[in-house]
Amino acid sequence: MSWHQTYSRDQGDGGRADPNTHRGGIWRPEDSGVGDDVERRSSHREVCCGSERDARGGSDSGTGSGSLNHRQELLHLLPIGVRRPWGGDQRIAQLRPQLDALPPIGECWEVSDVGEEDASLHSVVADGSDAGQSLRSLIEADPERILGQIANGTSPPRLPLLFKFIEAAQDLSVQVHPDDELARRLGLGPWGKSEAWIILDAIPGATLQVGLKEGWTVESLVELARSGQDISKALREHLISRGDIIHLPAGTIHSIGAGILLAEIQQSSDVTWRVDDGGRVGLDGKPRQLHLDQVLMTTTPPSIDQGPIDRPAEDQGWWRPICGGPIILDELHGEFQGRWPADPRCFSIVVVLKGQLHLEGHESPLGDGDVRFMLPSRGASAQGLTCQEMNSSSDSWVLCASSPVGVR
Repeated sequence: MSWHQTYSRDQGDGGRADPNTHRGGIWRPEDSGVGDDVERRSSHREVCCGSERDARGGSDSGTGSGSLNHRQELLHLLPIGVRRPWGGDQRIAQLRPQLDALPPIGECWEVSDVGEEDASLHSVVADGSDAGQSLRSLIEADPERILGQIANGTSPPRLPLLFKFIEAAQDLSVQVHPDDELARRLGLGPWGKSEAWIILDAIPGATLQVGLKEGWTVESLVELARSGQDISKALREHLISRGDIIHLPAGTIHSIGAGILLAEIQQSSDVTWRVDDGGRVGLDGKPRQLHLDQVLMTTTPPSIDQGPIDRPAEDQGWWRPICGGPIILDELHGEFQGRWPADPRCFSIVVVLKGQLHLEGHESPLGDGDVRFMLPSRGASAQGLTCQEMNSSSDSWVLCASSPVGVR
């Protein structure tokens, strides 16, 4: 499947440009130029506990003599198109032509159990014995089967993660999300919203704004916004390109620039507080609301370089760029044979961005653009894990998103 370039930096005409043919799989590589005044990459890399995975990926707990190979069930879910005023009309629509949504489609929710009122945002199983049932109904009927050990003690049980694709034909608002404690205190649900981005495509020169520059605080940022001044001088800007991974803990001020296609794994919350939106009107034709009072309530994470995370050259097979919080993200490039990296005691989300992935016990391999929800292993326990075996093609690019065991 080929893609076509549909982006332009001129947002006045809706962001469409002359198409260019994409190369190398369904996601097109783009080389971004580097400006002297923009941070390009970060040497920052989160360190994971070595006891959780070895250099080849997978859980060390399952390597002993009591470990058994095991087929973990996969759910194929129907994608949900979400209209956004900054969205596009080509990239997501090409990947998911079955979407029942009019342009501009800004997001495609692939795995979702968000919210209590709008059932249209709950993923529905596409095929198999559970076809037609929502992920919410399956969780409520048997949380141990769907979520695994993370569901223990929760009432009502809910999926803690949301996975989506985002197509930005225009700059998004400058925004922030609450952390868990603030979300609960304000009655906004059980979770705040930490998230991570995986850049799938970007026009040359595309940027993200992530975090505040040294010397700036949330209070001084809001003061700048209230005065009607340009707030970009307070924000860290990063040039990005295909393959970059960015971690955004809750409380991080951020914005996605025009001309970017990305995958996002986030906590299961849709609470967004805008600092600035450039005077944009919503799909209803009315100016979109800012939330400056709420922004002042957020706690900004420690001031670190929050640019793209570098993969160490010595890493082989799976690597884990994000861990230690509510989201665990594993990434794989190229040929690999071994264990699926997620703890089999809880669910995980399988994303094949390029190439082929074959999971042992499943007849058909997964290919370009496939997303599946992997159920936990029924036989998994802390004493004897049963591990899903897998192998990938030499051109593969695969993501695994999961939650730590015990996260509520």
